[in-house]
This record gives sequence, structure tokens and C-alpha cells, in this order.
Amino acid sequence: MNNQNINLNRQSIYAYKKPKNRWLKISIITVVVLIIGFVVWMGSSALSAMRKITSEGNENGSLFAFLGDFAKNNLDGQNDGRTNILMLGMGGKNHPGGLLSDTIIIASYDWQNKKMAMISVPRDLWVSIPNYGYAKINEAYAYGEKNPKIAGSGSKAAADTVSKIFDIPIHYTLSIDFAGFEKLIDEIGGVDILVEKDLIDYSYPADNMVDYAPLKIKSGLQHMNGDLALKYARSRKSTSDFDRSKRQEQVLFAIKEKTFTLNTLGNPKKVADLLNILGDHFRTSLSVGEIKVLWDSLQELEQNNVVNVVLDTAANGPLTALQDERGYIIIPKKGIGKYDDLQKLAKNIFNSPVSQESKTSQDLSEYKIEVLNGSGKTGQATEAAEKLETAGYKVEKIGNATSKMSETTVYNCSGVMAQNAADAIAEMFSGVVKTKTSCVNIDIQVIIGQDSL
Repeated sequence: MNNQNINLNRQSIYAYKKPKNRWLKISIITVVVLIIGFVVWMGSSALSAMRKITSEGNENGSLFAFLGDFAKNNLDGQNDGRTNILMLGMGGKNHPGGLLSDTIIIASYDWQNKKMAMISVPRDLWVSIPNYGYAKINEAYAYGEKNPKIAGSGSKAAADTVSKIFDIPIHYTLSIDFAGFEKLIDEIGGVDILVEKDLIDYSYPADNMVDYAPLKIKSGLQHMNGDLALKYARSRKSTSDFDRSKRQEQVLFAIKEKTFTLNTLGNPKKVADLLNILGDHFRTSLSVGEIKVLWDSLQELEQNNVVNVVLDTAANGPLTALQDERGYIIIPKKGIGKYDDLQKLAKNIFNSPVSQESKTSQDLSEYKIEVLNGSGKTGQATEAAEKLETAGYKVEKIGNATSKMSETTVYNCSGVMAQNAADAIAEMFSGVVKTKTSCVNIDIQVIIGQDSL
């Protein structure tokens, strides 16, 4: 079927004969009465929750204005073929660093082809935040929330920053905190997730964000409650950022599928409970009518029509990482403030089913890497392993070298197949590449030398 001929405001799938005008009027009146009755039945608390959710928490407006908003049938950007939504996830109240954006995703919807693109932006990206200066991009929301002069607060500040970097309009924003994410999943009875491989994260942060709470999830189909689903989506130490983004996508689609079932939407009380949870933890600049349009469209979205791009520090990607007095930051390879590669990617995101960045991350994860500390300073191997995993590599082993080494050395244990990856890793650590044939079940061995100190 030609997508151009698909009406986004879908008609009923059931065949029927055209009714007489009298019965049509009665049907319309009945629908209106049912809508009003449903809202009244939910009660003022649910109505208040809906007002808090929309328009970034603006609770003003009458019931009739609220119902009239359902008449809206277009989203900003829809007539141009593409709507861009900034999705933010953060700790929230009573969470250390609760206003810093832990997750930053640009979700773009292609109306003609019914495709969704999701660009995951690294929270450590060093950018210029309007009226604030250079900082990590995850500080934009926090800056807006703490500055009463900014209309739209945190979401507006984050949207302005992302729009400037990627040179695309951000039409809407969505934000949710960790507690709301957990409660939402628990309210719908949990979600079923197919875990492709064992997930082991010994560095998963504890609630106090100081200690660790080791995380282990077995491969296979797993039924997850809110707490486990949040950990599954947030874990970043055990695999690459590409894998983390794919896990987030899995959870989002599992929520979508579970929410769209008859058991959920056919239960008015459950709908009211979901609205109350969202009212406390979720904010969006979408109006009620716009949410309905987006809701209808996403019901038709298939998972294989989602383009997932992770902006990380992969060897062939546009970004690189460095550590200095500002801490660990990520910058464009062309230099701070030079975003043209990011802008080109964002504007042409639908031109190919898989971007070069995501393909690169997938390819890099196929190499088995061992990292050894030959510097004599504790923690150097762990730090190097984390840097490699952020770039998309898979670190199989971490340990200490049998003796100290003055120079960081990358050993290629797999010949031509791993040469490009070995060269790229050596460039990351300013090391040298050598060949080695005595490696056991690994492709590349990295020994961090004293020159790294």
C-alpha cells in the first residue's frame, strides 16, 4: 500500500453501510456524552493529572477547554513531513543529581513513511548552552529548572540547546523521572523483555549514587517489574552505549504493546490510575489533542521501522572523548563547537535504514578485548575498559600485567581481521600496535603503560 494514501486519522476497519442522517446525529451525540461521562467518572483528580501532564504542567483551563482540545488533528512539523520530540529521563526528586538528564533522545517521526528515528545523545557531550555557557549537555535541563526567567523551564532550555547543536526544530518535549518510569511499568503489570545475552554490571550505581549495586540479568524472555526494567534500560558499564540504547528501545516498545492492549485501555479505573502516575512524574509540551494524534500514529508503528542511532565515541564516528580539568567530556572530532557532522546526520536520518554510527558500534562489539594494567597505578585498566565500552567495544577481561610497561601497547591477536580496530584503539590511548600470537580467546590485548599517567 502506498503510504501517501494512508489516512493518519484512520476510519473504522469494519465495513458498514452509510447510515441515515438521523442515526448519524444520534451516534455523534452518544460519543460526545460518553467522552464527557468518562472524564466526569474519572473525577477531578484524573482531570487535574491530565492538565499537569500537558503544556509543561499548566493546570489552568476549564473542562470545556480541555474537551475542546481533542479537536486538534495536526502536530507541529506534520505538514513538513517530520515531527521532532526531545525525550528526557532523569532521577527526579530525592535523587542525587536529580535534575541532570540521564537519558537524552531525539525522536523524529516520518509521517509519510511511518518511520521513527531515535538519536541517543551522550550526556557528557560538551556544548554551549544558550545564556549559560559551555557545560555537559545534561546540565541544560537543570539550568532551566533553576532559572525562573526561562519560560518553559528545564525542558525549554534543553530543547533550545539540542535544536542549536543539531540545527533542527524541536517541536515538543517529553520528560519523566525514574520513579514515574517504575510506577508506570508496575501499574500495567510489568513488561516482557527478550534479553539477548546475559547482562552483568558490577558497577551499577546504588540508590545513594556512591556505592554499587551489582546487576545480573540472565538471557532469555524475562518478565520485568518497574525496578528491574529501569535497571535494564539504564545499565551502561557492562555493554556499549549502542546496546544500552537498544535496551531502552526494547523497554519503550514493551510498554507500548502492553499499554495498547484491551485489558489496559478497556479498564477506566486503570486509565485513571495511569493518568495520576503520569501527572506526578511526566511532563510534555504536547496538548491533549496532540497526544491523541501521536497516540493513534504510534499504534501503527512497527519496531522494524525504527532507525536507532547512538552518538558515541566509536572510531569512525563524529565524536571523541577526553579527560581534563573539566572531567570526562565528549566533543566533536572537528573541535569544540563544530557540530556540522551531527547536523548532517540529524537532517538525513531517514535516508538510510541504519546510520554509520550504529553500524560501527555493532561491528566493534564483535571483537573480544582484554585490558591489563601495566602502569603500576590502581584502576587504570578499569578506566581504560570503561572508555572502550563507551566507544562500542566489548571488554572480556580486566586484570594486571605481569610486569610494568613504560609504553601503552595494543596487541593484535587476530591478524588482518582486527587490524583496523587495533589501530583505532592505539590511537585512543596514544599507544603502539604490535602483533601477538599467544593470546587465548581474545582478539585484542591492551596493556596500559606508565605513559598514561
